Amino acid sequence: MIKIRPHRNTCQFIVLLLAILARLAGGSSEEATSFDSTEPAHASKLPLSTHSCLNWTAAPEAAGGNCTRLTGNGLLRCYGGMNNLAALAKAKSDKLPAQQILLCGWPHNMFNPMNELQKFPALRTLTIEYSSFTEFRFDFPEMYHLQTINISWTNLSHVSARTFKRIHHLKVLDLRWNQLMQLESPLILSDTFQELYLAGNPWNCTRNFKWLFERGELVADRDELLCMDRKYKERQMMLVVHYKVLLKRECESHPHLQNCSCLMHHILPKHIPLYTVNCSGQGLYSLPDYLPENTTMLFVNDNKISDINPLRQNPHYRHVVDVHLDNNRIRSLDELENTYWLEHFRLLSVRGNLLRKLQVYALDNALDDNDNANLLQLSRNPWHCTCKFGMRLRELLTKYREIVRDAANVSCTYVKGDELRRAKVLSLTRQDMCNVSTEETKIHIIDWINGVLASLIVFILGKLAYDYYHYKYYGRVPWIVMKLP
Repeated sequence: MIKIRPHRNTCQFIVLLLAILARLAGGSSEEATSFDSTEPAHASKLPLSTHSCLNWTAAPEAAGGNCTRLTGNGLLRCYGGMNNLAALAKAKSDKLPAQQILLCGWPHNMFNPMNELQKFPALRTLTIEYSSFTEFRFDFPEMYHLQTINISWTNLSHVSARTFKRIHHLKVLDLRWNQLMQLESPLILSDTFQELYLAGNPWNCTRNFKWLFERGELVADRDELLCMDRKYKERQMMLVVHYKVLLKRECESHPHLQNCSCLMHHILPKHIPLYTVNCSGQGLYSLPDYLPENTTMLFVNDNKISDINPLRQNPHYRHVVDVHLDNNRIRSLDELENTYWLEHFRLLSVRGNLLRKLQVYALDNALDDNDNANLLQLSRNPWHCTCKFGMRLRELLTKYREIVRDAANVSCTYVKGDELRRAKVLSLTRQDMCNVSTEETKIHIIDWINGVLASLIVFILGKLAYDYYHYKYYGRVPWIVMKLP
């Protein structure tokens, strides 16, 4: 006779019975339909949320790229594709009544909203996560009920301004954590639109994001947008855009810079912007009288500038460390001797000007004391290498060859008045610059003097022989003797 322990086995039976009843009750309230219209027995054990794609690969539908329809809340969950939509709609019309779509792991490189979403005219919420597609093949079709779109954790890198234009009642667009680097122009959104989310993308802030500054109220997470390009890495996008807009307004409002381009090339850790002003090819006869504060780089190539005094006198040039003055009419750099600018500059390029000489000792002292000096370019000038200047210039180029990077191309005229006698300064010797250019001229003059003196001696000796002959044979004395007292 078997004894039953009701206090233990009966409790286990009651617990098991309650679990079965709860399972049946849950099934009646939320009917699950898949490709074979039955949900796997172990599906309830999956750590999945009905509105999240986290761990989506663990779902049984992921193996076949199928969808599951939850009729209780109108949700269609698709893992790895939408291959079984025809089976889901077989007993009904071709249009599926789903109001929400959760699409996880879209397997293709492109997503075609025109083809995939027209089957869902009543769609209100669309979520696409953890997918590898990079762009939309076409823009979204006309949809009158869709209000929320969430596309996150994908490789989406391009969105057209018109992509969401025909979603007439769109309110929320979430594009966080994708691979977007830029938006070519502001998105065309419905009049009912409320919130746009863009954080977590590797934004390239060297592009034009002026629209973000003008319509930033629509971007709900605008203070969280970070730049990931090399120039502004990990800077807040709104800060970068703010400085860009201010700089553009300042340059456009000042008459000396209206034809110049002004750019921000860096932001220091303390949120100090650094600017570049480019006025090349503008036919300028002088350097601009005004520069925006914190301008560090100035390009004025291909102009007619001959005066560089603003570098030493104008306070707007206090922070300018890089100056490009190629192809102008500069004849001298002597104005910069013993100036703050020459002792703190980083780059000076004066190629293609009219420089013939410079104060070598002043430039030598400045370069010796200036730890910031990185580049000095002096080629394509008509340097005149006299013996003294030529030797000093060669010594300077040799000493600072790492800074004067075009030293090998610096050439000069080493015979005065003979422009054809040009050679690379570093290839000339002391004999070339001193003996050829000076001693050769002295010898030429001495030869002329010696020739004159020799002619006079020959004339005197000839006259003496002539007078002696006439005195011996004719008794005549030279007339100059007869004149003597």
